[in-house]
Amino acid sequence: MSNVLAMVLAGGRVDELLCLTEQRPKSALPVFATYRIIDFVLSNLMHSGISNVGVLSQYRPHALVRHIGTGEHWDFIGRSRNIRMLPPYRGLKASDWYKGTADAVYQNISYIESFNPEHVLIASADHVYRMDYRPFIAFHIDNNADATISFTRRKHRSSRFGYGVIGRGGRLLDYQEKPSDPPSDWVSMTLYLFNYHFLIDILKRNARAGSHEFGRDIIPEIISMARVFGYKHKGYWAYARTVDSYYATNMDIVRRKIALKDWQVRTNLLERSARADRLPAHINGDVVNSIISEGCAIQGKVRDSILSPGVIVEKDAEVVDSIIYHDTIIGKNTQVKKVICDKDTRIGDGCSIGYFGGQIASREFGDLLHSGITLLGRNTVVPCNTRIGANTSVYSSAEITSDCVEPGSTLR
Repeated sequence: MSNVLAMVLAGGRVDELLCLTEQRPKSALPVFATYRIIDFVLSNLMHSGISNVGVLSQYRPHALVRHIGTGEHWDFIGRSRNIRMLPPYRGLKASDWYKGTADAVYQNISYIESFNPEHVLIASADHVYRMDYRPFIAFHIDNNADATISFTRRKHRSSRFGYGVIGRGGRLLDYQEKPSDPPSDWVSMTLYLFNYHFLIDILKRNARAGSHEFGRDIIPEIISMARVFGYKHKGYWAYARTVDSYYATNMDIVRRKIALKDWQVRTNLLERSARADRLPAHINGDVVNSIISEGCAIQGKVRDSILSPGVIVEKDAEVVDSIIYHDTIIGKNTQVKKVICDKDTRIGDGCSIGYFGGQIASREFGDLLHSGITLLGRNTVVPCNTRIGANTSVYSSAEITSDCVEPGSTLR
């Protein structure tokens, strides 16, 4: 696959994830206890034999820079193998940041031209799926396509996605970005393959027209003027854009909807143990249907939950239906239900989080936080004997001063 260059859209901050993306881009969010979301697209590229990758990111890129490093964990290192972070560089003003997916690729045309590839694969880093890109590329070449977009079928239609109408032979007949009335059940995976010269021409033309998005601007336009095809992907695919969808994606592994042992997903193993080599998990409590990572110490109860490395659940504590990030401590006699808890959080003894007010939506983010999930930002300190209601979001800079936080609250 030396004739294919990959450009990974690692994006910026996604406000729909509230305090979870306060200090990191969404692509760097932990998933399934020990991975980050970007690990899935990088692993797909590695297994597909694509050797050169550019990663486009602008919001707090340090987490991704540290995680990706030299690319050695995905074999992107060597004389003919390379991965490079590509932040915005055209100017000094905020307006010179990437204005959208197409603008991000447009600003890096010189990087693409340096490889002189036959094809450019553009993939989002925000999705969780396994895919060998080689049949996708072969489909594109066999159809003599100028552009090919990958779709996956979803039963429940939502205005959050882009939808395509795929005709006989795979020709893309129509594409609508986030329509109120979707024309099909084929959802765009934000995975595009372009012929090199066609992509450069269309990017330059659209830049002059002031359009910046592939889904909104470019794909609908080129359908009538070029050979554009839709590829139908089968298999698990998740777009963890909102709090609910991110929570559901993680819980899919607990519910055994996916089996990671068959995926061969790579990650930065050195980063996971950067502070110290992790000991095996030590369990002296009750664990039911949960993912427990190395370095965890469990003396309480854990049920239907995901614990990242280094989590401590002290005596008589209970963790239910929750996702707990690295090195969090949950104190004695504390109860935690349906909580997503960011790294290095300290929850004191005798606390109750997420056990009341599940029917009360967030007062500030009612459309995003309404299903009973409670969010605790990184480095949050919850004093002993504190009660926190459901649908609450606590940002990392917040100080909890009350012994009862009402459901639906936002603390900054």
